[in-house]
Amino acid sequence: MKQKSENQKAFPRFLGILVVASLIGGVLGGLSGVAGYFWEDHTAFGAAFAHLLGAASPWAMAACAAVLLGLGLYQYRKSDTAFHGWDGEDEDVMQRAEERLSWALLLDSLTVIVSFFFFNAGTAKLPQSSDGNTITLLVIFLVVIALATLLQQKTVDLTKKMNPEKRGSVYDMKFQERWWESCDEAERRQIGQASYKAYVTVSRFCPYCWGVLLLGNMVFHYGILPSAVVLVIWAVLSVSYTREAIRLGRRGQKTE
Repeated sequence: MKQKSENQKAFPRFLGILVVASLIGGVLGGLSGVAGYFWEDHTAFGAAFAHLLGAASPWAMAACAAVLLGLGLYQYRKSDTAFHGWDGEDEDVMQRAEERLSWALLLDSLTVIVSFFFFNAGTAKLPQSSDGNTITLLVIFLVVIALATLLQQKTVDLTKKMNPEKRGSVYDMKFQERWWESCDEAERRQIGQASYKAYVTVSRFCPYCWGVLLLGNMVFHYGILPSAVVLVIWAVLSVSYTREAIRLGRRGQKTE
C-alpha cells in the first residue's frame, strides 16, 4: 500500500515532466531541422572554426593548465603550511587542510580532462594532415600530464603524512585498491556516499547529453558515434554499479 501511494503521488509529476519534455523536444527538433538546412549552406564557417580550434589548441591547453595547476599548487601549499604549523590540537585546521588537498586533486583532474580535450581538437585532422603545430601540441600535452601527475603524487604523499595509516602510490596500477584497503569504516562510508551521488548525477546527465547530441547531429551531421559513446558510458556505469551491488549483497548474506 505504501509503494502504491508513493507511485500515485509521484506519477502526475512524472507525467507532467514527460509532456513538457516532449513539447520542448519537438520544438527543439523543429528548430534543429531549420538550423541544419541553414548550416548546410554555411559549412565553411564550421571548417574555419575547427581549423582555428586546432591551431589554438597547444596554447589554449598551456593556458588552461597554467591556471588550473597554479590553483591546485596554491591549495597544496596552503595545506602543507597548515599541516606543518599545526599544534596537534585544533582539528579544524587539519580538516581545512584536507579539504584543500581535495580541491587540489579536483583541479588536477580538471587539468587532465581539459588537456585531453585540446589534444583531441588539435589532432582531429590526423593523419590526413600534419604540421609543426602537432609536435608542439604533443610536447605541451606530455609536459602538462607530467606536471599533473607530479601534483597528484605530492598531494597524495601529503595526505599520507597527515594520515600515516594510508597506503598506496599514484604510480601503482592498483593504487585505488590499496588506498581503499587502508581506509577505515567512516572513510569508506564517505566514499560510498560520494560514489552513489556521482552515480546518480551521471545517470541523470547521460540522457540529457544524449538528447543534446541527437539534436546536434541534425544540425552538424557528425554521425551517431558521439551519442553512441554516451550510451556506452551509461551502460558501463549501470552494469558495473548493479553487478557490484549484487556482489556485496551476496557477501553480506554469507557473513550473516
